[in-house]
Amino acid sequence: MIYLLDTNVLADFLNQKLPLTKLTEIIRQGNRVCICRPVHYETMRGLMKVPSPRKLQAFNSQLLPMLEWVELRNADWEQATQYWAATTASGKQLNDMDLLIGAIAVRIGATIVTADDDFNALPIKRDNWRIS
Repeated sequence: MIYLLDTNVLADFLNQKLPLTKLTEIIRQGNRVCICRPVHYETMRGLMKVPSPRKLQAFNSQLLPMLEWVELRNADWEQATQYWAATTASGKQLNDMDLLIGAIAVRIGATIVTADDDFNALPIKRDNWRIS
C-alpha cells in the first residue's frame, strides 16, 4: 500500500500524539509512506512560525529519512484546478495545498493519511491513524 501523509499527521508525530514506532511498523510491513512538497512546505511553515529546534531536528533527522519523496508534476496542478472547479461548484472551498495533495494521491494511487475531513470532497482514499 502507498500512503501519502498530510501535514497534521506529521504534526502528530512531532507532538508525540502518534508514536514513531507506528510509522516504523507500517514501513516494516512493506508499505510505502510518502511526503510531497505541499506537505513539506506546510510543516516547515509551522515549525518556523513557532520555532522549536527540537521538533525541527526530529523532523529533519528522524521523520524525513523514513519517507519517500513524491514530486509535483504539471499534471498535478491541472488536476488540482479540476478539483477546485468541482468542489467550489458544489459549495465547498478547499485550500490549494489540499487540492494538490489530493491530485498527487490520485496520481500515485495513494491513501491520504489525515485527521481532516477536508479531503472528503475529493475522490480519494483516506485513513486516519489517530483512530486506527
